[in-house]
Amino acid sequence: MRNWEPMKKHPNIYVYETKKGKRYGVRTRYKKPNGKFSEWTKSGFSSWRDADVALKRFEVDLANGLVGKIEGRNVTLDAYFTSIYERKVKLNIWRPITARSMKNYYNRWFKKPFGKDNLQDISRQSYQAFLDDISTKGLAELTIKRIDSVMQMIMNDAETNDVIFKNKLRHMNINGQSPKSQSLSKEDYEKFMSCAKEHLTRYNYCMIYMLTLGERRSELMGLKKSSFKFEYDEKAKREICAITFETGRTTVAKKGGPLKTPSAYRTIWVYGEIVDMIKEAIEYSDSILKNKGMEVTPDHFLWLNPTTAKPYHPAQPSTLMKRLSERSGIKVHPHLLRHYFATRAMANRMSNTETMHWLGHANIQQTADYTRASKDGALDLFSGVEDDIKN
Repeated sequence: MRNWEPMKKHPNIYVYETKKGKRYGVRTRYKKPNGKFSEWTKSGFSSWRDADVALKRFEVDLANGLVGKIEGRNVTLDAYFTSIYERKVKLNIWRPITARSMKNYYNRWFKKPFGKDNLQDISRQSYQAFLDDISTKGLAELTIKRIDSVMQMIMNDAETNDVIFKNKLRHMNINGQSPKSQSLSKEDYEKFMSCAKEHLTRYNYCMIYMLTLGERRSELMGLKKSSFKFEYDEKAKREICAITFETGRTTVAKKGGPLKTPSAYRTIWVYGEIVDMIKEAIEYSDSILKNKGMEVTPDHFLWLNPTTAKPYHPAQPSTLMKRLSERSGIKVHPHLLRHYFATRAMANRMSNTETMHWLGHANIQQTADYTRASKDGALDLFSGVEDDIKN
């Protein structure tokens, strides 16, 4: 590197020798929007006055918040996603499962077509062509929206931090296949559960039966002995049970981790047959540990493998339900039971707010999105208005 000599009385301006004579350069440190310091350098000026003009222009751009935007033209999508990823992981903004999902989506869909492109150079036309192309691959519209949400997250972050002037990729036209039906008739539900009761052990049947309460699979598998509190309701003259969801078990967090959202932390109350089933499940899980000579503690997970006394794999409900689907001829998975609960609750005119809290949703619209039109729901609705529309 050339030997730059600082010029007296001209801060941040330097002079150096070349074969063609003296040349002048500018070097100055400044603070970026993210709080880190960087250095701006430019050289090759034939006079110190030209260097001084460039320095003043830079200082004006810096004062007006344009420096980051100008630099953004030289930041690739790969580099910016990596910086976002590392920050959100380091600060625990993203849970491990979210971080893995975001990286998978980015590597699968964006790295090859756009990774080496500068943020400012990704045009709306090229990105629309990309979305149109993947819509021809048989993907559901919702899946394409999720893919697009990763790009929107990157671009919105870059705009917020003044790395680009604005996110040019907002409000894209997204196509795709209609989502698969998430409806389950009451008749099919009863047939499926009858098959489960016939072919599963009482312990495993309780696991599947508890999914009918509408919780997420990770929430079910995160239940511990201490998650349950039994009381006697003097007014109704019956035993009731509080179920508190505060731990989630997933394939990424097999030993337990945080729930999906803050609103997922909640307590629901049940009564009737399910209370007895919960008690049986607790007693059975305790006996599994005792038979292995292991300590029975209040915070042990409820669903244990009887052979090993270790917690079942978080995907155990899905495995059981796949077998039952083959036996019964009715395809049901854990999340479908969550939709079924929401649909039945709304069809029976339960409080929107109470249903929202029960499911652990952040807002009522999210709960509404979980409901599905069904024959049973339509007949229930007609029953409620039949007398009013008769001739």
